[in-house]
Amino acid sequence: MSREHAAQRIIQDIKSSDSRVQIIGFIKDLVDDDHIILKDKVNDIKIDIKKVDFPFQKDDLINVIGELNINMAGEKEIEAEIIQDKKNLNFDYYLKLYEIKKELNLV
Repeated sequence: MSREHAAQRIIQDIKSSDSRVQIIGFIKDLVDDDHIILKDKVNDIKIDIKKVDFPFQKDDLINVIGELNINMAGEKEIEAEIIQDKKNLNFDYYLKLYEIKKELNLV
């Protein structure tokens, strides 16, 4: 069984047509045992962490891959399938590279 490709996005570029996404950002808040708020430079999004091991803490830089869910009010949430530590990533360079890829229609 193969899974659908996870589209690389920044939070503001998440499309309602996306079913799986990959987002890199900083942990803004630990809401409860089941949810966190992930923030990139501009926006934030709620992440459901029930199905993954979560050894991270506030302000850690992580990569989240998961299924996008949109509720009736239009609020977006990601159900995490994989979470990776990205503490060694230069986030500013990552965002610049993302913008270049976006201009070239590669994301």
